[in-house]
Amino acid sequence: MLLLILAACSNDYAIKGPTPEPLSLSLSSPTYGAFLGADGITVAGVVTPANAFVQVNGTTVTPDDLGVFATVLAFDDRAVVVDVTAIAYDQRVRQIVPVFDGTDPRASDPGAIAGLLTPTGLDALEPMVADLVDSLGWQDLIFSALPAIDTDYVDLIPVSVTSTGTTADLAPGFDSITLAITLHDVTMLTDVTVLDAYTFQLGLSLGEIGLGAHATPWIDGDGMLGLTLADAIVEMGDVGLSVEGWEIPEWITDLLLDPVADLVASLGAGLADVLLDQVGDLPLGGPFAFDFDLLGTRLAAQLVEVDAGGQGVSLGATVGYGADAADEMPVVATLGATTPSGLPYELGAAVHEGMFNVLLDETLAGFLDIDLMLEGEYGALLGSGIAALDGGNEIPEDANGYCIALHVGEARVIRMVPGVGTPLARAYLPDLQVGIDTVIDGSCEEWLHASVFAVIDLTLDGTEVSADFDVRDVAVLEYGAQNYDLPAVEEQLGTVVEGLAGLLGGQLSFDLGDALGGLGDFGITPEVIAVEPLDDAGLYGVYLNVFGTDL
Repeated sequence: MLLLILAACSNDYAIKGPTPEPLSLSLSSPTYGAFLGADGITVAGVVTPANAFVQVNGTTVTPDDLGVFATVLAFDDRAVVVDVTAIAYDQRVRQIVPVFDGTDPRASDPGAIAGLLTPTGLDALEPMVADLVDSLGWQDLIFSALPAIDTDYVDLIPVSVTSTGTTADLAPGFDSITLAITLHDVTMLTDVTVLDAYTFQLGLSLGEIGLGAHATPWIDGDGMLGLTLADAIVEMGDVGLSVEGWEIPEWITDLLLDPVADLVASLGAGLADVLLDQVGDLPLGGPFAFDFDLLGTRLAAQLVEVDAGGQGVSLGATVGYGADAADEMPVVATLGATTPSGLPYELGAAVHEGMFNVLLDETLAGFLDIDLMLEGEYGALLGSGIAALDGGNEIPEDANGYCIALHVGEARVIRMVPGVGTPLARAYLPDLQVGIDTVIDGSCEEWLHASVFAVIDLTLDGTEVSADFDVRDVAVLEYGAQNYDLPAVEEQLGTVVEGLAGLLGGQLSFDLGDALGGLGDFGITPEVIAVEPLDDAGLYGVYLNVFGTDL
């Protein structure tokens, strides 16, 4: 027996164990980039051999005798990466499957934004309207409406009209805005001749003149916004008479009473008509439309609807991606005068997540879709971080640079971020493909391949939109090194990718005010009060303080 064993151990008669069965892993659920609603994530598949070791997101799952396995994961974020690893003998297979909760917002994007200028916002507009009335030269309008008074005893000829200022009050009505304009400390100077013998300049103090009207907002085909005045009324204050340096004799005052009354009555009777004829349309500015290139994608929008009601002034804007914005407004949402949680605001917008996702597909995806060959100094600059990875000491000595590839996977989504003081929106990129190859003799040689789960927070500060890139997780799928600690490599690689994205991050920051034609010219400095959901289908209210009011 001993001789037989010794003979079997010779080169010609070696005892050989069974050949390991090739390891294979097939997932039937979930599918790549699926939107799974609010339910859990069913992870199911088949592994061969059936006794292989299987882990799903770090938890061991035991296959049955046929290699079938299944488990359920919960959504702990809006996007989850299902990470399945199978190990048998010295073989290892890993699959990364990103999935999302909810539904795909691209499928329900209305291509429009509904807005509301609240009573609080109207209050903030009042100084602007008052300045606009002053700029129209209402004194000249009043002066042009004043007739010369000629009686048998007294002649009155208007000379000038002055005032110390104008205030305005705006309040929402049933189908219009109630507009009240007050002209303060109105004084009229007239040349007076009494009995063809006495001539002097008379000052008529009219106090405050109140002008009231219903203002209906409008927008024309060029996107210019304005108010049309109707049903104007005029309220005159008490009239005072004075002559500089002279106390008017009572008998002259008696002679002046009727002519002055006629002059004021004539002013009151005609001023409303003059206002409607001359200031009937108050242009508020515009055009409230823009068309610009955002990181290579044409983005167009225009204000197409404006209407007044009890909650304020409702606005409707359409949005076009790579095309003109539509001329008609679809049904989107109705906003209240406060946020759903009861916060006051000036201007609100019902924005659908789908709009941001079109931008993600067309802009952010392009921003993070690059292939670079970095040799010489540039390769050495970036290479210090790559060589510092655990196992980086095994990089071939004849390597003279690196080929860097970043490609956003098809699984990606942007979600609005509800709350106060949070980012406006967050882009989830759970399958950012990262490739790092070495350059040897001018060719890219495979070295490292990983799938990176990254997020980009989009923040609005005033009119400045900025982007903050953050790596949540890294899965190394292929690595040329032989001796390394995998968790350490994945953590270190995340820092390298964040640094690379940071070099490009400035391209994702821009001034929304410049893009919209200079919002600062209208005194608009947006501050996000809150972001709150309006439904379960991706529609959110973005509530702003736009005029710097202390709410």
